[in-house]
Amino acid sequence: MAKKKDNSKELKDERKREQLVELYRTRLTHLKRAQLLVRDDRMAQAVESYTKYLGILALYFDTTEDKLSPSMFDSVKDMTELLLISHAYWDLAKAFDRSPNLQRDCLRCLDQFVRFSIGFKYQHVNAQIIRKFNNKKQAHNPKAFEAAYHKIQISSKKCYIATSCFGEENIKTNFLRHFKTKIAHYRLGKDFIDFYYQISPKIIEVFQDHPSLKWFCEKIFIMPLLTLFIFLIRPYVEFNKTNS
Repeated sequence: MAKKKDNSKELKDERKREQLVELYRTRLTHLKRAQLLVRDDRMAQAVESYTKYLGILALYFDTTEDKLSPSMFDSVKDMTELLLISHAYWDLAKAFDRSPNLQRDCLRCLDQFVRFSIGFKYQHVNAQIIRKFNNKKQAHNPKAFEAAYHKIQISSKKCYIATSCFGEENIKTNFLRHFKTKIAHYRLGKDFIDFYYQISPKIIEVFQDHPSLKWFCEKIFIMPLLTLFIFLIRPYVEFNKTNS
């Protein structure tokens, strides 16, 4: 009798799983519909479709939508999905920003947008999306969007070239990160940071494909130049440390 019950439970679980997989396959239909609705500025309907898309993902991973995390996905195989999720949260944040009563939802979606941006190849692109949005003065709560930009582009520990040369936690790498946070208060500083994040991943990709070129460039050019640069900017950074 117990064996029959176990078999019955297994069958129910299997059917439930099959239904969930079938539902999962429909997720992109809701996503595409949401994107089209955004283009037509039908934000209320877009929010509904995006909510269905994210809700299906949450069900598939046996969690709730607000607890969706990049760690649930394969960062290589699921790169496209991760990008789509980040953009879903971006559109939701903009939609919620339109209403003063939905600012909490806006902040939550911005936080998710940041989580699904930092550390991925499209990090710089997502940061630029926020900056352009804020530059057009479209946000009702620009400080929240500026804070999201800061988290992605400035607070991120990614310092591609310095990390490649000196290591993730080397004192020189940390010094350059500190310099980055200081110059981020100025427009030219932000422009420099954006430019750095635009070109440095491409340089690192070339180095990964050509190890001998990496060794030559880093040892002969980049490391000496970075060391000299750190020496030159040290007074500025130390002054800002004592006055912050």
